[in-house]
Amino acid sequence: MRIIGGRWSGRVIDAPPGLGTRPPTDRVRQALFDWLGQDLTGVRMADVCSGSGAVAFEAASRGAALVHAIEVDRGAVRVLERNKAALGATQVTIQARPFAAVLPMLKDLDLVFADPPFPWYGDRPEEIERLLDLSAHAVAVGGSVVIRGDQGTDLPPCVHLAEEDRRHWGRSWVAWLRRVNRVE
Repeated sequence: MRIIGGRWSGRVIDAPPGLGTRPPTDRVRQALFDWLGQDLTGVRMADVCSGSGAVAFEAASRGAALVHAIEVDRGAVRVLERNKAALGATQVTIQARPFAAVLPMLKDLDLVFADPPFPWYGDRPEEIERLLDLSAHAVAVGGSVVIRGDQGTDLPPCVHLAEEDRRHWGRSWVAWLRRVNRVE
């Protein structure tokens, strides 16, 4: 895998071995950043279920000021640490804990990107609901939550988030949600 835009464009990053993570392909990341914007200067964000950190490092390469890469898989965390060191990505903070422990500590983010395991949509929908709720609390009013899912699945409702757009790439979709009200 390689970084496709920004100051580290063309730099190769590692991916964890096996099928435990499924990093978005270069094509999907290009489409995602065409959608999010090529210049993320000053953006504060979280990449939930970060895996290799492809989205986190892509955002940092494009100017994000702070990126929390949240991942619990130990093998993936080791890859995240190697990628961070190789790039010198000081604005990326690796959070080797569950999203439910990290997101409540984050406030006023501009963006949360989440790429949860696709089986959660069918087997553990309460995790998707919890992820959306905690993400809504972590972003500022007007901030965005962007979440990826598998075809044939959908999102549970979240009173603090309104879906603004949805795109389909291959067998997956990505929904763009906007925080619409204050969360207490």
